[in-house]
Amino acid sequence: MKYSDYSVRDFIQDEYFQNWVFHTDDGINSFWESWLKSHPDKILEVEQARKLLKSIHFEKHVLPADAVADIWNKFQESKYATADDAVDNSRMKWKYAGIAAAVIFALTSGFYFYNSGKPWHEYHTAFGQTSTIRLPDGSSVVLNANSTLTLYADWQQTDSREIWINGEGYFDVVHTSDNQTFTVHTTEGVTVEVLGTTFNVYNRTNSTKVTLNSGQIRLNLPLAKASEMVVMKPGEMVEYKEKKYRKREVNPLLYSAWTNNKIILDHTSLAEMVNMLKESYGLDVKISDPELYSQTVSGSMPLGNADILLKQMAKAFQLRIHKEGNVIVMDEIIAK
Repeated sequence: MKYSDYSVRDFIQDEYFQNWVFHTDDGINSFWESWLKSHPDKILEVEQARKLLKSIHFEKHVLPADAVADIWNKFQESKYATADDAVDNSRMKWKYAGIAAAVIFALTSGFYFYNSGKPWHEYHTAFGQTSTIRLPDGSSVVLNANSTLTLYADWQQTDSREIWINGEGYFDVVHTSDNQTFTVHTTEGVTVEVLGTTFNVYNRTNSTKVTLNSGQIRLNLPLAKASEMVVMKPGEMVEYKEKKYRKREVNPLLYSAWTNNKIILDHTSLAEMVNMLKESYGLDVKISDPELYSQTVSGSMPLGNADILLKQMAKAFQLRIHKEGNVIVMDEIIAK
């Protein structure tokens, strides 16, 4: 993989990148400075990776046996774990640093890591669960199911209010007297910058959708050729996927209705509903006839209990539900 194709995770796990972050070397510095001048679109991801690596605290502490086993398994599975590496002690040191960095970065993707000097606060919701989080500045985030929100432990002492999200969250951001920015980072490299506003961030399945309800926000998008700032107005949505983005006008209430435990459908396809069941409830749903995926419905449904939602879906799309092992199968009802 070339550096131009690297994500934040890839940079963190790269040994040459780690050497640049932690050590002073003219040759390494010259390489990365020259590379960044040639790849300005990667500056945001590089800076995020540098911040995460700098936040690591290597302290002497005893890990429980299951934690040691977990980290060792991650090491064994990594692309660096080869017999030759065991001979080179210097190289091995950086491999362990890479594993530690990968575990810390995994926190922003919803995984737990072991570190007695944990510099983060993490909030996580299970399948089918939502949670309202009150932040130290008075802002609030409603976190949707199967989502993770991460922020620095000393969040109030930092220059800017930075948040990392994986999943979906509805943000109500207060304006501070010193005009401190509030920044939301996604795993796709999209950065949302605001002063005070309400908006929804969806960050799943290699795509990011930002919907603005009120106020004004600015997006920093890592595009294929260069980064780009996009200013959004209320009632607009920006969808970023595969190094491209699209901005369009929408009804923002459709995308934040889940905060009131309901879903509003506006020509919503069965395929979209099945995807939501997988992401928010962890359900494996199969449709017997692939042509049914394109069917759409409009209206509203209550959220909360997965069984009730399934029954509502079956009624709306005129489907029959049954189970085959752990898979929920939906069939078209054939009129007699």
